[in-house]
Amino acid sequence: MTDKKRFRPLWVSLHWLMALLVFVTFGIGLLSLAYKPNSDAKIIPLAVHMALGLVILLIVFARYLLRILIYQPPRRAALAPALTAKRVLFLDQLTPYVHPLLYLMTGLMALFGIAIALPADLFPTVFAYSGAPLPADFYIYPARAWHGTLSLVLLLLIVQHVLVAVFHQFIKGENYLGRMWFTKN
Repeated sequence: MTDKKRFRPLWVSLHWLMALLVFVTFGIGLLSLAYKPNSDAKIIPLAVHMALGLVILLIVFARYLLRILIYQPPRRAALAPALTAKRVLFLDQLTPYVHPLLYLMTGLMALFGIAIALPADLFPTVFAYSGAPLPADFYIYPARAWHGTLSLVLLLLIVQHVLVAVFHQFIKGENYLGRMWFTKN
């Protein structure tokens, strides 16, 4: 019999894989792409950034389908005693909204990345080494502003997600992180 307080290994794997990929993609975007000129030296980091973005989009889609069609993760409200509104952390109250927004914003980030790549003809340039130069400035594409803005929104959502996990794990002592790991604690 499975422990109802724990997430299934598939769910845990997809969560941590997506978290890793999002952080790596953020890092590449900030450290290797955002403030450097569009030259041939940018093609390899851009290729990795784009490939990871596509993988993230697939994982978001898979997680969303799994959530709807197969598996509803246990809600914390069903696992813990009822808390009065005065005792609940404000960030914790946002959690029911943050999870769907994490899916939405992560998916939109990838879709806006594709919306930059298509008119900029980046797929042949980056993946097929067509020899075509990168555009002088990606901001000529409207999707670029949205991609950057959503990265900030997504970062705020991730910070909320992490702060709530830290609050429940270390302040409330609920073994919150143990539910989202592979071993039984």
